[in-house]
Amino acid sequence: MSDEPRRSYTGREIVLELFPATPDRLIPRASAYTVERDADDAGVVVRERGNGRELLRLAPVERHNRRSLQLCCDLCHWSGNSRDLRFLRAEVPGAEGRRWRYLTACVDVEACDARRLDDARIDLLLTHD
Repeated sequence: MSDEPRRSYTGREIVLELFPATPDRLIPRASAYTVERDADDAGVVVRERGNGRELLRLAPVERHNRRSLQLCCDLCHWSGNSRDLRFLRAEVPGAEGRRWRYLTACVDVEACDARRLDDARIDLLLTHD
């Protein structure tokens, strides 16, 4: 056995090496953000990857219809049953509580963050318009 540490590969490296004909939109990008549970485990926090600064807080939205539905995550595009996804809202930056953006996101935040191919949806949430 070798004394050298095992090299780990990024999702991007694996896709490009094993599946070179993959369409560009499906190749994972380097992410500028991390998505994680907030401290009280009710919502989601978006942080800058490098310094961990909090950029956005997503609060849960209460569901009144408990029927089972097929939903799609707005962050990672994974599709699943409504018990595996939830509705969240984020205040529009600079709106002082007058405007909100709503989205559907995975309950399993860590898996969702690992599945995200890019930061497009988070960038949209961070815009003032």
